[in-house]
Amino acid sequence: MRARRGFGRWLPTIGAFVVVGIFLVPVLWTIETSLKTRIAAWSMPPHWIFKPSLANYHAVLFDHGFLLYLKNSMIIAVGATAVSLTLGSLAAYGLERNRFRGKQALFFVFLFAYMIPEMAIALPAYLLGVRFHAIDTYWVLIAMHATFGTAFATWMLRGFFADVPKEVEECALADGCTRWGAFFRIALPLAAPGLVATAVFCLIFSWNDFPYALVLSTLRVETLPVAVGQLKTPAGTAWGEIMAVTVIAFTPTVIFAFLVQKWLVRGLSFGAVK
Repeated sequence: MRARRGFGRWLPTIGAFVVVGIFLVPVLWTIETSLKTRIAAWSMPPHWIFKPSLANYHAVLFDHGFLLYLKNSMIIAVGATAVSLTLGSLAAYGLERNRFRGKQALFFVFLFAYMIPEMAIALPAYLLGVRFHAIDTYWVLIAMHATFGTAFATWMLRGFFADVPKEVEECALADGCTRWGAFFRIALPLAAPGLVATAVFCLIFSWNDFPYALVLSTLRVETLPVAVGQLKTPAGTAWGEIMAVTVIAFTPTVIFAFLVQKWLVRGLSFGAVK
């Protein structure tokens, strides 16, 4: 009985390690392949013991000019996230604190906008971009990413503002604070974990976007997900360089998630326990 109880106690931990290991295998394989030469990457059976090399990273960053694509991805992702959080927090706060006819219908409009497939809007967005001479600019990609990001931020942040007690804001209003002051000084700081969690998801969406970047950009503002296709040529596929770009692409989001891990976990569980 003691052995069974001890095994049952360790079973969730063992299961967690197994699941994490399954998800880490592709990541570790990607990192390992990025450190191999082209011959070692194509070798069969695979070489598990080899001399690591940074030649693939040097090739993609300096020879193929992926530093420009990395800069483009950062500018677009940060800009779209900032716009999404700004508009989404205002919309979510207004929907939660104000009572008006059609409020629920308006909220479902935001939810429906988030569910629209990207390719259904990519062509109309391209035609509008051509008309206003905005193709291959940061602004058009930031605007399109913010369209979905704002809808998602509104849908997600409304629940966080709902968990902020109205009485706290009413006390601030009674002390002479304006509605905008109550929003910036009371509601936003209390909902900060939710803002961080929403920012992580908006940043990942914009960073990994492919359809909009493919349709609305050419060479000047091309992003990493689109530029990686250059490494597949008729002469062959440079798997080592592709894996190096993959590592470069997911490293910033992983670092950002680790930096805000405390607020991210708190934001995802905010309101679950009173």
